[in-house]
Amino acid sequence: MSGKRSGLVAVTALLVLLPAVGLPPYYLHLLATAFVLATLASAWSVLAWGGQISFGQATFFGVGAYAAALAAIHGVASWAALALGAAAGAAAGALVSVAALRLHGAPLALATLACAEIGRGIALNWEWLTGGGAGIVGIPALPGPASSPRAAAYYVALLLLIITLSVFSWMTGSRLGLALAAVREDSERASLLGVNPSTWKLAAFTLSGGLTGAAGGLYAHMVRVVEPDLVFSSWYSLAPLIMATLGGPRTVLGPAAAAIGLYLANELVLQPVVPALHQVGYALALIAAVLFLPGGLGGLVVRRRRAAP
Repeated sequence: MSGKRSGLVAVTALLVLLPAVGLPPYYLHLLATAFVLATLASAWSVLAWGGQISFGQATFFGVGAYAAALAAIHGVASWAALALGAAAGAAAGALVSVAALRLHGAPLALATLACAEIGRGIALNWEWLTGGGAGIVGIPALPGPASSPRAAAYYVALLLLIITLSVFSWMTGSRLGLALAAVREDSERASLLGVNPSTWKLAAFTLSGGLTGAAGGLYAHMVRVVEPDLVFSSWYSLAPLIMATLGGPRTVLGPAAAAIGLYLANELVLQPVVPALHQVGYALALIAAVLFLPGGLGGLVVRRRRAAP
């Protein structure tokens, strides 16, 4: 365990030092985006830990992005705007949970997908607040050194990922994690043992929504524009699912590692070589995970460690 912790500390230290060694802004932006996607994958895994499969994470991402953007353009400081994005995402998670308390499996997944479409429709039609199809532009960038304008977003994205991983790690051994695991295995038996599935599902959706909303708020400051078709895109619902499934949704580091690896491989390898087919890599990753890695790469590592003498 000490060796694993030492490795994590070394990797974190390396990531912290990258902007200082003069990494070009383009690569800083790529890494920051990869960290955002890793946060989304880990936040999605909070729900998967309790057996809740969401196809609608774009709901929380889009709500968080719009909340932070609206706050920022009205003069709210960046950190407070990000906090508002997280709060808005958490509120959206709670609302979705209440609307889908009696659902599970495929009906729950479809209900969350519908919520994302509802969110996109509201953003399109509530023009006086959201700007409609034109969206919101001129969102201020995160304050940072003039010599490296991408560095601030990079560091905040890295910090958000570390916080998300810490929260996920804490959850797995907490009362929340134990209750969600019981609900995942058999909700009726969990009820007989005194575990109220509705309460813990509400907590999981709120936590997942808050983390996803924070990522949406950060993304709004990174790209400095939000539009309904951008932040409520199905990409922000499907990408976390694919990445977490490949990495292993019941492992702490698996979803984040898979998200970073898949995104960077797509942008640095597939996009330059076969731009017309660069999205195929995500589909192949999902197929491989479903057919050959039911527990994901993280689950495979855990099984091998347990089998080792």
